[in-house]
Amino acid sequence: MFLRPLAIFAVLFLLITGCRKGNDPEELYFGKIAFNAVQLPGTPKMDVKYDGRFLDSLVDISGKASVFQAGKTGKLSFYKAGTDSLIVDTLVTILPNTTQSFSVMASTTLGMAGFLTPSPVIQDTLSITLFLNLSPYYKYDVVDLQLSYLKKPGNIITDIALLKNVKNKSFYPQLLKLGQRDPNTGALSVNYVLTLKDPATGNVIPGPKTPYYFLMSNLSSSGNFIFNVNDKAGAMNTQIIRL
Repeated sequence: MFLRPLAIFAVLFLLITGCRKGNDPEELYFGKIAFNAVQLPGTPKMDVKYDGRFLDSLVDISGKASVFQAGKTGKLSFYKAGTDSLIVDTLVTILPNTTQSFSVMASTTLGMAGFLTPSPVIQDTLSITLFLNLSPYYKYDVVDLQLSYLKKPGNIITDIALLKNVKNKSFYPQLLKLGQRDPNTGALSVNYVLTLKDPATGNVIPGPKTPYYFLMSNLSSSGNFIFNVNDKAGAMNTQIIRL
């Protein structure tokens, strides 16, 4: 007689615990996308969308952010405000308990658009984002860029690295980190040059006048910079923008 109530109790216990387990709420995770626009000459106001849904507008240096359920993948798009004119976009998967930050560089004046990869400022180091912006004078879609150190006085050029297959009207995908000081003397080393080279032959691509290089100078302090490597009818020029 005692075993029968015990068996009934055991069955009820299993039913109750089974129901509780089945009713446990599903765990949901969320992630955040933060975004801002680097303020350059000619930076337009922007509308920001994720997977086609409007998130917010960027009208100045102030950043914005939105929260989404984790696991979703969609396209983060930046448009010229009030239009369907796309500036730049990228696919983003929402990561749980994580903030993903995106800084957009766009300028109608400079003719550039892309994402900035910020770098911590290191003493005596220049962190450089390179934008190649050649005019039709140079009939190349892709070039090699010879990066060199220019020592003054004497204009002694020492090659540092060859940047291969640099696309015109595009940001170079790698962040350049250059020292400010000569490793041998400790003197400030603030003069660098870039020389255009034909990717097929390795020969220097000449401009309308010598010297055939873009000068990067007058960098008196560490920090993050954009180098807008451009020309006017072939005449080489480098616009340096501190971020």
